[in-house]
Amino acid sequence: MALKFTPVSLTAALLWLCLASSAQAQNPHGQIFEAWRVQCNSPTGAPAVCQMFQNIVVKDSGEPVLRFFVGYQGDSETPIGVLVVPLGVNLPSGITLKIDDGQAYQLAIEVCLPNGCRARFGFDQNFLDLFKRGSSGTVSFVGGNRQPFNVPISLKGFTAALKAIR
Repeated sequence: MALKFTPVSLTAALLWLCLASSAQAQNPHGQIFEAWRVQCNSPTGAPAVCQMFQNIVVKDSGEPVLRFFVGYQGDSETPIGVLVVPLGVNLPSGITLKIDDGQAYQLAIEVCLPNGCRARFGFDQNFLDLFKRGSSGTVSFVGGNRQPFNVPISLKGFTAALKAIR
């Protein structure tokens, strides 16, 4: 069976995230830190808003499977993560996030919009340390047809990208 996903709009995902960062001494817009890309937007007269992200797509078709964003909201000292998965996922199953071979964290899907379904989570220091020390992770969700999807993510460059957006 071929994978069928509804494309998730990057613009909508960025709007969903609505992350704000402190004023940037430098603008890392467009920099790539191994698996993570940094994007900044500078509204007129406002400090730059930067976030790091990964887009995971189906190799053959290029259709998006997962969008993973991390950034800071306002003056918060801890980042927020947002996972966006395609429409058609099984909502009660939610999304599971696992770093390396560690504990699996269950995330509730908070909203589905025409461009995809998202789960948002905060990082406490222990969770952030897992991401900084880890090398990979897996984001799992169940399709509407009850077929499980396990999407690998890379944590290479996570710490450097996180420093760039702060």
